Amino acid sequence: MKRVLYAEDEYTNRKLIEMLLEQRGVRCDLAENGVAAFEMFKKNDYALVLLDHYMPGLSGGEVARKIRAGGSSVPLIAITSDDSQVPALEEAGFNRVFLKPMRGPEYMDTIMSYLEDAQVPASDGRAS
Repeated sequence: MKRVLYAEDEYTNRKLIEMLLEQRGVRCDLAENGVAAFEMFKKNDYALVLLDHYMPGLSGGEVARKIRAGGSSVPLIAITSDDSQVPALEEAGFNRVFLKPMRGPEYMDTIMSYLEDAQVPASDGRAS
């Protein structure tokens, strides 16, 4: 089963994406802030990471920079309501940026296309 990390400080948004992914057979791990998201990323293998831009602790952009600095090429998708931040998010290493509010099937279709291209990790944990 493919596994996604989704970090978002708004509970309703987290649960909606989790539900939509699980309906498609994708395991979704949830984090409510950037610090928790980065800690989870370091401990687990993910086929895709979704990060809200404005979160407590570390922003989505800061988490993306840390992930990329560690050499990971995992697909990263940013979610933001601030379209002025798109260039900075792309520079931080995101493959795509979704603008809120996310309506229609296009965003979930994009997520699923990244997951179809992703390799399933051999195990749920990272090697030490």
